[in-house]
Amino acid sequence: MEAKTPFSQEDLNEIFKISLSAPDRVISRESSSLEFKESFGWASLAKYLKTSAAYANAKGGYIVFGIANKPHRLCGLSGTHLKLFEDIDPEKMSSNFNEHFAPEIEWTIQEYELQGKVFGLLYIHEAKDKPVVCTKDAGKELKESDIYYRYRGRSERIKYPELRAILEAKRESEQRLWMKHLVNIARIGVREAGIFDLHTGSVTGSGGSFLIDESLLSQLSFIKEGEFSEVKGQPTLKLIGNVEPLTGGVIGTAKRQIVKIKGIRTADIVLSTLNQDNVPEPEEYIKQICFESAAFLPVYYFIKKSGMTPEKTVEMLEGVVSRSATRGKLIERLKSGNTQELAIPNGSTAAAIKKRKCAEALRSKKVNAGLTGKELEYCLQAIRGLTADEVKSNSKYIRELLRNWFNKHYALAKGPLADNLRRAICWVDEALNMGDCK
Repeated sequence: MEAKTPFSQEDLNEIFKISLSAPDRVISRESSSLEFKESFGWASLAKYLKTSAAYANAKGGYIVFGIANKPHRLCGLSGTHLKLFEDIDPEKMSSNFNEHFAPEIEWTIQEYELQGKVFGLLYIHEAKDKPVVCTKDAGKELKESDIYYRYRGRSERIKYPELRAILEAKRESEQRLWMKHLVNIARIGVREAGIFDLHTGSVTGSGGSFLIDESLLSQLSFIKEGEFSEVKGQPTLKLIGNVEPLTGGVIGTAKRQIVKIKGIRTADIVLSTLNQDNVPEPEEYIKQICFESAAFLPVYYFIKKSGMTPEKTVEMLEGVVSRSATRGKLIERLKSGNTQELAIPNGSTAAAIKKRKCAEALRSKKVNAGLTGKELEYCLQAIRGLTADEVKSNSKYIRELLRNWFNKHYALAKGPLADNLRRAICWVDEALNMGDCK
């Protein structure tokens, strides 16, 4: 079973999928791998433990603290609830898991900041050794000997089909392990093979047995087959295969530090570009575009800030895992070097005349900031008709216009207006920053 890497950008985007009509809500729903809690408090520990055990017996999952239930409002954690979450003692938390369940439950914790609010996330890994069984009662939630399983949006006592599937998978896993051992024994030879009990230090085989003193277990050196030890008198064992060092502590007892990451969305990408913010990790803004619904978002500002070239950026993006088609479109944009510059028509149609007037108003900084609807679309297309030098000489004025229009219209904009906004912002980004990304 391959261990899942929690808190990937793709997972976080799925959890915090913002409603377009109600930006203070998520449209994500509780599922077999996701549960929302409005707050965090130790009084509800038994409920958290039950959900955690259910996840461990299924495919793993998230408990997200700071999202209300029905509707799923983005409340965030604050005050006492935030302090309690930030002050979680990993050893105490692991002790609670180990006190009520066996085998042990592996977990990871993180904070996530979005829209100026802080959310707590607890990820429970799928158990390597199932089933995880309750070993101690806790109020009405936990009963000794119960096995919990995560069904769609709820944690319950396991039903027969799921329990049978777990037991059959366990039996098959043990059979594979036995076969692996038997293959090794056959390669070595039955008479030459022995069993080394790593817990007791006892070694037994067809020729008898012996006991390695406990004090020597930590001092043993292994010599790989075909090699020898040059340290005279040092106790050695012949090694078939490889011995790999343990890089981490025992699961459930290792010290955990709560990592806090900032959520990035379309508004963050656009406004950071227009404001020319000194963002700490520009690469993360570039990667986030791969998960947005639109590929036409400013990117060269962040490439310049990162110190990368478009070619290096493409290499980075090719390593991003995203189900969205946006990633491919962004890579194509960078490879082709095409821009969103748009020639202003010279015709005599009403639309062409209005676009030319908008371009003149932009050059003289006399645009009506209250434009809406079709008139605003003409002005946005006129911005794309300005040369790169004209954009640079009017940068502050144009960026201020775009910032106001984006904040006022984008959240509710549909079809052409939203697209024109994005493309105009892209052209300003390209005109100001593309030349510095060579």
